[in-house]
Amino acid sequence: MEKPKKILAHICCAVDAIYFLKRLREDYPDAEIVGFFYDPNIHPYEEYLLRLKESERACKLLGIKFIEGEYNLEGWLKKVKGYEKEPEKGARCVICFDDRLESSVKLAKELGCDAFTTTLLMSPKKSQEQLKKVGEKLAKTYGVEYLHKDYRKGGGVQEMNRLVREQNIWRQDYCGCLFALVQQKGEKSFLDLVSFPGRLPGTKEEHIFIKSLKTFAQLSEIPAVEEEFQILGWFPLRGKLEIPRSGVVIPSYIKPFSAPIRGVAKGEVIKRVGNRLYLNKQNAVVELIEERIKPVEFPTLSNPTFLVEKKYENLLMNNRIAATLEVKTEFVKSRNLIIGSLETAEEVYILPADTLVDGFGVSLHEAERFIENLKGEIRKGKTAVAVLGAQSYGLGLKFLKDFHPEIEGKLKWANLTGNFMAKSFPPRAI
Repeated sequence: MEKPKKILAHICCAVDAIYFLKRLREDYPDAEIVGFFYDPNIHPYEEYLLRLKESERACKLLGIKFIEGEYNLEGWLKKVKGYEKEPEKGARCVICFDDRLESSVKLAKELGCDAFTTTLLMSPKKSQEQLKKVGEKLAKTYGVEYLHKDYRKGGGVQEMNRLVREQNIWRQDYCGCLFALVQQKGEKSFLDLVSFPGRLPGTKEEHIFIKSLKTFAQLSEIPAVEEEFQILGWFPLRGKLEIPRSGVVIPSYIKPFSAPIRGVAKGEVIKRVGNRLYLNKQNAVVELIEERIKPVEFPTLSNPTFLVEKKYENLLMNNRIAATLEVKTEFVKSRNLIIGSLETAEEVYILPADTLVDGFGVSLHEAERFIENLKGEIRKGKTAVAVLGAQSYGLGLKFLKDFHPEIEGKLKWANLTGNFMAKSFPPRAI
């Protein structure tokens, strides 16, 4: 049989794609290969974005065209309704394969491809038999050859893992869909299912920002590497300050590393010290602010503390207050992104990847534009950029200095609107 001239490869994730696509190109050196990321099963959306960005980067590394499909989670959920409790490699997976591969073969035909395949074939959690049945059925229906390639054999998995480590590709910790998430991670899936405003340290939102900048840099042919570090993650789940007599809710933010409140703390202000109001229940504190919310100087657990604009002072002082606060703490990973060479750079611009608790920080567009303007100097090795994770807690810069002590005298804060650490940063209230 004549070898295909144009192949569409459905991509499920960068981990499975990096080696599979490399082997596919080796087996079909004369064929044009198109990568198609179509995975509406992935949940939550932040997880989808992480896998999307890494898959795009993997294709860039291999010189393969990349196409993103539609993220139609609602449609996918309707198709698997009634199969929610199926185990991995069960009937739900067959429906999922059928959905994703049918969209893939349709696009393959539209693009003039004479063959299609999927990187799902690299996953040890997926059934080769199920994939083969679905692929061959669709091949007959649409008249496009299905390439069933088991590249896991003969040391393929080991080589895949080597490439993943070498290219610093992010490795997900569950298959992808909501049901696999809960089945495979159990109670630990809780934080995956919660979204936070802005980009709190250690969250997927912060991670996506860093991955997006990494992909942007590498697409601009600028070297970029991540450096991970552990932090104690602090995640506010629910909080409110209310005047129970009138039902008035006082706008507030929660100070990072505040302890939780058991149930509802109903009390009154018993003392004022400077800008802090102390309540007589559960050690709750209200901190009055006139300017912007400030980064945490050093992350230490404290009394439950609400950040409130000073204009609400009289309301707080003259009324009984009901305070609720639920938080979760857990050790998680943050990371710095190094763009360019710290070794040769004469100056290193630093900016935070995370945001303050009110969501204020550097936008992705602003950061990309900053890197774009510096790319000539970065390529020459004269300038580098360090994007700091967990910097609203002061941890990204600390790790950077600890890990690269030689750059101390090279550091400069990037003068960006959202850079809450720069001296030129304007005041900001709630």
